[in-house]
Amino acid sequence: MMIGKYNRILWPLLFAQIVITGIVYFYTGLLQGPEVPRMLLTLDSRSVETLRIIGPGEKSVLLEKAKKSGEWGLPEFDGFPANSQAVVQLIDRLTNTELGMQVSKQADSFDRMKVADNNFERKVEIGKASEIKTIFFGSAPALRQAHARLSGEKIVYAVKFAPGDIDLKASDWIKKDLLVVDEKKVQTVMSGNIKIQRTENVDVDGQEGSKPAWKLFVNNKPAESQDNEKVDEFVKEIADMQIDSIGLDADIGNVSKKNTFLISLELEGGKKIEYRFAKLNGEEDYLMTTSSRPESFRLPPLASQKLLELSRPNSLIKKAD
Repeated sequence: MMIGKYNRILWPLLFAQIVITGIVYFYTGLLQGPEVPRMLLTLDSRSVETLRIIGPGEKSVLLEKAKKSGEWGLPEFDGFPANSQAVVQLIDRLTNTELGMQVSKQADSFDRMKVADNNFERKVEIGKASEIKTIFFGSAPALRQAHARLSGEKIVYAVKFAPGDIDLKASDWIKKDLLVVDEKKVQTVMSGNIKIQRTENVDVDGQEGSKPAWKLFVNNKPAESQDNEKVDEFVKEIADMQIDSIGLDADIGNVSKKNTFLISLELEGGKKIEYRFAKLNGEEDYLMTTSSRPESFRLPPLASQKLLELSRPNSLIKKAD
């Protein structure tokens, strides 16, 4: 009987103790779920319309999104098309970067950590015209990390971001496959005294594909023994032409007027495209202009030389055994 009496007293006391403990733990945060991560940017990546990247020595590149197409361009290069996929990837990285540990709250540490207004590894201005946010990325506290500070704030954070990954040259952001054409639409290739004409693939003596898709002419006469692999390679190199950078004014004034060559294409529907190559004085590279664009371009290293070599008849004709 005594045990039952004590039980009636102890059980309510135990319940009350549990309730009180739970309340204390809840309000002190010990029973709360994990905190929502704080992000470097409280910004919807889809709302970003402008992005400027600034580095040491006043190097910078400006990228802007077209309102109608949603594609990115370089307004400082007359709106030349940018690699939109690369721009979107950077914006996604910036808007998905979490704030790490607070490293400093002292203004006199900004220079040392390279997150000062005038001393930084990268300064990124991002947003839309009416609301621009600025981030300073500085030195690295650890591998693949950087000190970061938001403009107007005094707290420096360590974030998982490598500012060196953010390119500063316009040539790193241009759409390098802008001049690529569909090889299937190429009908004719001409350069110097050679002409390459598309033919139909037909069976000869029951052997499928025994006749080449291209016919080579030299001085308007069919070549007797064309090298099909080399001819096909030449057409592919032209159709898949990549650009490396936009030509500068200094490049335009430094081209040879004599050391030049021309390649022209004719596509389905009679559309024609010309590519003019002029050797840069004192360099191995060539500067290229095309009838399809107003700019001049540098191609990747040795790409122009390869096209020049392939455009020669001796490169497209089989060597005698």
